[in-house]
Amino acid sequence: MSFEQFLGTSVITRTLFFIAVAFAVGDLLATLFTVFYQHFWYDRVMRPKYGDNSHQRCSIIIPCKGLPKDLENNLKGFFEQDHSNYEIIFVTESETDPAVPVIRSIIRGKDNAKLAIAGLTKSCAQKNHNLLAALKLIDNPDILVFADSDIRPSPHWLRELTLPLASPKITATSGFRWLHAKNGTTGELTHSYVNVYMYVLFSVACFIGGVGLWGGSMAIRRKDFDELGVREKWSSAAVDDMSLSQIVMKNRKKAVVVPPCIVHTDDLIQTVKSTVSWFERQIMYLKAYQPLLWLVAFPFALAGVGLVILLPFSILASLSSNRSFLGMGGGAAVVFYVGELVTAMLYVLLGTMHRFPKFLLLQPFLRVAQGVSYFRTYLTNTITWAGIKYNVNFHGEVVSIKRPDSDE
Repeated sequence: MSFEQFLGTSVITRTLFFIAVAFAVGDLLATLFTVFYQHFWYDRVMRPKYGDNSHQRCSIIIPCKGLPKDLENNLKGFFEQDHSNYEIIFVTESETDPAVPVIRSIIRGKDNAKLAIAGLTKSCAQKNHNLLAALKLIDNPDILVFADSDIRPSPHWLRELTLPLASPKITATSGFRWLHAKNGTTGELTHSYVNVYMYVLFSVACFIGGVGLWGGSMAIRRKDFDELGVREKWSSAAVDDMSLSQIVMKNRKKAVVVPPCIVHTDDLIQTVKSTVSWFERQIMYLKAYQPLLWLVAFPFALAGVGLVILLPFSILASLSSNRSFLGMGGGAAVVFYVGELVTAMLYVLLGTMHRFPKFLLLQPFLRVAQGVSYFRTYLTNTITWAGIKYNVNFHGEVVSIKRPDSDE
């Protein structure tokens, strides 16, 4: 078989072939970079430059809602940090939230912990509203730290997350999470794949563009928070991390992903449908706060889904007509599938992958969930989060809010 035959016989098949090569090489290089960054570059090159930041006072703000898996143990982990000077402010939407009794039990007798009750939002995402309410209780911190209640941080999490802020060149830092699909359901594996894919993109984006934050684990100096107008931005924004990331980027500041702050959890979404909805929300944030990037990503999402479909199409077409498998674009499909498989095999170098054989088998098709999520964002300007529907304008500002029990 010659290379010419592998390309196919038409301009379309040849174009598809080179698109597949670009996909395979791009995904592979991005993943290889993330492996290199996580295991070598950050620890050996970047981290030693930051110096000591342990004397800085930190306020950790943790919005809570409901009873996520292992909530009590997760929250207790924030009291076990090896940083010497910090306080914790928990915040809920209402006094009747199921998380409140758990929080009150944990903070009883602790001088460095408080609970804020935010009330209902009228102008921004409920999480943003909660964070802003908690900020009213902070006790003169140098660094503001924001974390989700569904993670359990390691004892060194706070020290590592704030360490880069010892450098005036770094404005914000971010951890990430690693999902363990222990049950190996298709829904869990889809969630796991999308999460790893996002982690790779965040790592590359932060290194090249200095921007990319995950709201479940991020930190910023209070001075920068105030000077950059984050409070004002959050008061009308639909999300915390992407809106902060937008501010960092617009002001030509720099953010850093901190690999030692990757938190691990087996609390995953259980269905493909729910994962698609979750990822759709992430892309809606991209649409609201990085619209140019959202537009540029469209042909890539379209091409990714097309290349997944191309393999079965080429096989069926070659069986039902006098055209060959390669003549129907099979060469491009093979390159894409092999590239995706090789890339996915590198994920074990980033973290433990449960049900890995099944993950590898399904991985090319898991990309379809990304494509479906992406296409759906073209049909709406509404972001649904925790059952609340936020309609946003072109600037990412919330213009209306509809709760599940509202008839408005």
